Amino acid sequence: MTYTEIELLHKKICDYIMSRHLKIAFDKLGNLIEVLQSGEWMDRKRELEVTYQYMLQYVIEGINDPEQTKIYNQLRISAMESADMVKEQLMLREVSSPVFGYKDILPENSEIVSELASHNVNVSLAGLLEESLNTSGKSVEFSKSHEKTVSSVFNHFWQTGKYMEKETELVRLIFENEEIDFSDKCVIVSAITLSLMRTFDEAKFEILLDIYNDSNEQIKQRAFVGFILCSYIYNRRIQLYEKLITRIRLLISEKEFVQNLQVVLLQFVRSKETEKITKKLVEDFIPEMVKISPIIQEKMNLKDLMTEENLLSDKNPEWQEILDKAGITEKVQQFAELQMEGADVFMSTFSSMKSFPFFSEMSHWFMPFTNHSSVAEIFEKEGLTGLLDSVMKGHFLCNSDKYSLIFSISQMPENFRDTMVQAMKMESEQMEEIKKDEELLAQSAKGENISNQYIQDIYRFFKLYRRKKDFQDPFDTKLDLYNLFFIKEIDDSEKLLRTIGEAYFSKDFYDGAIEIFENLLQKDKLDIDLYQKTGYCYQKKGDYEKALSFYKKADMIKSDSLWNLRKIAFCYRSLKDLDTALKYYLLVEKQSPDDLSVQLSIGHCYLEQKMYNEALQVFFKVEYLAPTNKKVWRPIAWCSFITGKLEQADKYYRKIDEKERSHHDWINLGHVTWCFKDRKNALLFYKKALEAMNYDVNSFLRILKEDAAFLIENGINRNEIPIFLDKLRYEVNK
Repeated sequence: MTYTEIELLHKKICDYIMSRHLKIAFDKLGNLIEVLQSGEWMDRKRELEVTYQYMLQYVIEGINDPEQTKIYNQLRISAMESADMVKEQLMLREVSSPVFGYKDILPENSEIVSELASHNVNVSLAGLLEESLNTSGKSVEFSKSHEKTVSSVFNHFWQTGKYMEKETELVRLIFENEEIDFSDKCVIVSAITLSLMRTFDEAKFEILLDIYNDSNEQIKQRAFVGFILCSYIYNRRIQLYEKLITRIRLLISEKEFVQNLQVVLLQFVRSKETEKITKKLVEDFIPEMVKISPIIQEKMNLKDLMTEENLLSDKNPEWQEILDKAGITEKVQQFAELQMEGADVFMSTFSSMKSFPFFSEMSHWFMPFTNHSSVAEIFEKEGLTGLLDSVMKGHFLCNSDKYSLIFSISQMPENFRDTMVQAMKMESEQMEEIKKDEELLAQSAKGENISNQYIQDIYRFFKLYRRKKDFQDPFDTKLDLYNLFFIKEIDDSEKLLRTIGEAYFSKDFYDGAIEIFENLLQKDKLDIDLYQKTGYCYQKKGDYEKALSFYKKADMIKSDSLWNLRKIAFCYRSLKDLDTALKYYLLVEKQSPDDLSVQLSIGHCYLEQKMYNEALQVFFKVEYLAPTNKKVWRPIAWCSFITGKLEQADKYYRKIDEKERSHHDWINLGHVTWCFKDRKNALLFYKKALEAMNYDVNSFLRILKEDAAFLIENGINRNEIPIFLDKLRYEVNK
């Protein structure tokens, strides 16, 4: 069986168990065990099934067993844990990937803890020895040995399916030892999280919750993010474990936990935006910068600017004008705002910088940015020692990207590298000044920054790791963390959900917003804002009937909302119920008689109902109120043509600048000209239309066929139309 087939069958078994279809689940588990060919697991499965059959018999016979619910839930737990272990053994045997089956064999727990705890002392002593003997390399050698140990511990923890006493005891010893560096503990937290994501284990959940109490904010936030992510993956299953449920209920009564939960949920919402931001950068912002680059270089005379005298001179305001006209300033501002709110704007920049050898080691993707041996060697070799502090203090780059940045800088030509280093030092100094002004970052803000960077690290691992296909990417799922079972048990859970729903709404993630808003409306049926926003979500999804139902409920609560009336009218118009749409637009007009967009909508309703004279009156009113509004020229011209006012139609079509004419404008001008019997110019205009349509003759003919009745009403002989078209075909040779 393939990895995907094993995962799919295992998921089906767990889903059947959670849905209380145990007979089907046992049958499917039998199929999985047959592939493994294990008599031991088949016997275990039979024992569970026999117990279940006895329980069923007691129920049928009406025997009242007070322990029935407890026994039933324990059966479900045992069945799923059996499925977990069978899946794990199948993965090791069937899946041909270095990721599976590679688990470092560790020495005794005491030996591991001793090695991890003595690292900092060893490096310090080695540094002193190097200084006294005027040598180098020993401290780096110690660091590399230590890092190898950390990677081995990481691999062991993440590859172990169900933690036994050795693993749980080792975790306890490591996290209780204050001499072990926080960065090593952070890496191990990530290993436990990955292991739990791969294989359910109550012990791992307990460990993450224990680590959440750590005094170090880096360690604490990683444990919390891991707990939330794994709770999402096992949202239904975890509810079978009474001990865990009790512990979680105690946590959700704490204010700090709830605040942290809200922060992390919002950060995961932002992570859903990463792909959209990356696409916008790659397809919009960067191409625009590339296009304008030669102009900037020419206008700004960059060669002259590189002299010290010009670097110190004032900026030319003309430079800013170039950027403003190109729309670059606005785009930069948009991305700056996204960056300030914690959005992942650097994914596209650093995604191509993950091919360095450093990232071939899985544990390195989760390593806090510290003086790792590979980084230390670069600093020492390239003379960049002063850069380390600047990068470490940076709040906008996640740890993974900081490593990428250092490796990339080390490969730059010296002049570019020096410029980059200076810029980063200046930014670091500015940040330090800001921190001085604001004293220190609040603990909550510090925790928020840590968890945000960590989520970005996790995102990069699942999206960019060279063996990413061997993992199930949680970011490819619905990621509806707002459905975590314990959220509804939080005091004032409606407030928390409303905040998350508003975040989905503001980011245009309408499905999530709809689900949250509809749930909230079940508890508050008079919240007009929720009805309107839910309606708007459905409208943006193109479900106008659903949108209309929510807008009308809002209208029942408050009937004079101008915005709501316009939305109702728009939905009716989109559903082609033009009479009702017009009725609502006229209600809007009473409140806002000079609103041009409302007048245009009324005019278009008349137009779509073929009430052309009424439409013309409205469009002329718009022109009177806004003489410079060019948008109204087209509907005036078209209505004039249909109603036989050819001179008026010709006047308005010719008012449209040739550079702004669409293929429809050229076709319609051709219609009017033909009706004036000026066949040569009509032919010329039709040719211009075809040119604008890239000579798509079929589309042109379809439009002409739709307009044929209007041509005939304006005096064109029906029999002349095919002759005229053949002449046009010869002209364009199509």
